Amino acid sequence: GAAAPRLDDLACCWAALQSLIDVSSTELPPQHAAVVVLNDHEEVGSSTATGADGAWFAQVLERRAAALGGERVDLLRSLAGSLLASADMAHATHPNYADRHEPQHHIRAGGGPVIKHNVNARYATDSRGAAAFRAACERHGVHVQDYSHRGDLACGSTIGPLAAAQLAVDTVDVGMPMLSMHSARELMAVADIEPMHTACCAWLRSP
Repeated sequence: GAAAPRLDDLACCWAALQSLIDVSSTELPPQHAAVVVLNDHEEVGSSTATGADGAWFAQVLERRAAALGGERVDLLRSLAGSLLASADMAHATHPNYADRHEPQHHIRAGGGPVIKHNVNARYATDSRGAAAFRAACERHGVHVQDYSHRGDLACGSTIGPLAAAQLAVDTVDVGMPMLSMHSARELMAVADIEPMHTACCAWLRSP
């Protein structure tokens, strides 16, 4: 295992950036653009000029479309056909607090990437996003776990719902399992790092 500060969310940031480096443009499907966004201020609500609950990301995309000769309608058409993976760490099932999880959805450290679901939409996972991520992982032999926080308990969130609402894009909330989230020494399995990297690469290569 690995015990270190700020695994949430440096671990997923590394996996996303490394996949963007490792997947060459020739491997991307035709007319496919790959983007990695690392937002500020997620832990304090994201309502800042560079946070996910602001206009920054949408404005960057619009400027990029204009630089390529497109109009706003072209950007909106592109977004309608796009998918978003929001990567943030996930809670592994703690043996002392197993009742916090849905009983059929226990998460094991070292068990692979996690797709996060919540009945109250605290995670942005929808059926299209989840299916696309699962299919990408299956093509590359990566085992996927499903996290479902109990619907009758308060649940944390990610920037996934904020980004999905801002862009109206089908989304999947994913992460790597860990214990002691937000503590000075967070704990995760080293064995989860490479599968998440592989999953991110597979996601970028997906048609």
